[in-house]
Amino acid sequence: MDDMELLERWRGGDRHAAQVLIKRHYDSLFMFFWGKVGDQASADLTQDAFETLCTDPGRFRGDSTVRTYLFGIARWKLANHLRRARKMRNTTDTLDEGTETDVVERSITSVLAHREREAMLVRALRSLPLDDQLLLELKDYENLTARELAEVFEVPAGTMAGRINRARERLRRAVRDRAGATQAEQTMQSLDSYFREIRQAVRDTTS
Repeated sequence: MDDMELLERWRGGDRHAAQVLIKRHYDSLFMFFWGKVGDQASADLTQDAFETLCTDPGRFRGDSTVRTYLFGIARWKLANHLRRARKMRNTTDTLDEGTETDVVERSITSVLAHREREAMLVRALRSLPLDDQLLLELKDYENLTARELAEVFEVPAGTMAGRINRARERLRRAVRDRAGATQAEQTMQSLDSYFREIRQAVRDTTS
């Protein structure tokens, strides 16, 4: 069964369909949160995103895929979680902030202890505005197309290529600030490879 049929059966009370759909997308959603909020919060937010998908049928009418709609839910769940966590700090809007925190640093240190360049790249990524982080991760980790990314971020499809280029340029500058111009160019030229290595290291640790 495809995702839409599984979702309809889940909303009709079919628990097996729910289990199949959750299993199909759980890992991707968990990884979406992980590294920004830690293990337990990632698990809680992942469960919360699936619950929202099931219990709020009026918002999703099949205009996008279940997968991209889930990532859209997850984006706002994460932003709201970080906003609540920072409420007492009187900072700016979460979507315009990076996610460099003690939790993130511990996650990077534990997973990438012997991968200096990958750890540097993750720190540079985490210094970017949240939407830039999510955009680059969904593109490179999950292979979402520009059209699918536009659905997740609720913007016109024609603007997405420009947003991707701007996010990559901000990442380039962040890497350069940490590692110098030469290493920044080398890192950005092999960015896809580094992202794959980072994701595999995270999977090996959290599986």
